[in-house]
Amino acid sequence: MNQMVNLRLNLKQDELKCENCGAKLSEDEIYVREINSKEHYFCCSHCADKYEARFKEADRSSCC
Repeated sequence: MNQMVNLRLNLKQDELKCENCGAKLSEDEIYVREINSKEHYFCCSHCADKYEARFKEADRSSCC
């Protein structure tokens, strides 16, 4: 689920940061991606791709 959405989060403005690069996010522009059934927040699709790739790499390395 990839989408740009307007969110009204109950967080202080300085707490909104991209989960990949740490860039500050505004409530008006947040890129949301569902990964492993949980919503994650990013500044752009590129950061979401990099963050999600880490999960896929971990899944491959934990296999037999």
